[in-house]
Amino acid sequence: MDEVRSHWWPRQGWRPGRLVYTWHLTFERAPELHQLAKRYQAALATIDGHNPIPARWLHLTMQSVGWADEVSEEQLDQVIKAVGVRLGQLAPIELTFHRPAVVGEAVVLAPTPTEPLHQIWGDIRNGIAEVTGNAPTAAERAKGFRPHVSLTYFNTPGPAKPYVDALNTVEADSTSVNVDEVALIVQNRVLDPEWVYRWNIRTTVPIGGR
Repeated sequence: MDEVRSHWWPRQGWRPGRLVYTWHLTFERAPELHQLAKRYQAALATIDGHNPIPARWLHLTMQSVGWADEVSEEQLDQVIKAVGVRLGQLAPIELTFHRPAVVGEAVVLAPTPTEPLHQIWGDIRNGIAEVTGNAPTAAERAKGFRPHVSLTYFNTPGPAKPYVDALNTVEADSTSVNVDEVALIVQNRVLDPEWVYRWNIRTTVPIGGR
């Protein structure tokens, strides 16, 4: 990765204040992950052109359901039930995070292993499709699913090297996070001056039926 680009380009359908229903892994109960993120964010603090993500908003995006002004409460309840049935048949997982990477619009931590996340993602997508009938588009199939937790979003295009060099100065051990639920959130993309994604949790669905 030689160049980075801004994350905050105008995305189709987004407008100020418009909310979206999305399934996320959220990390409110993962203090060691918060500390790892802060170590790397501190190393990047002397570089301009990016927006660090506060610990409370760290997340791993799974799958969007749809715009809040287009998905009815009845549909949403049916999606929650369909996804809950599927995730209840799985087992909780443990994810490990270590070294971040510079990838296009962000600095990210990629978890291992990824196979259980792909299973969860597939079950969420199938649960949504059962209710809405919406199969993945060609663009979605081509994009696939690349699980990651972003640490900072770039707001200015430029060379990647300063970010890579700064991250390489950090000595940090890996950290592991237990994942036993997925959150359905109501998300808002907040632009100037915060440049962050904020959300409220609509509900959580246990993995393995707890």
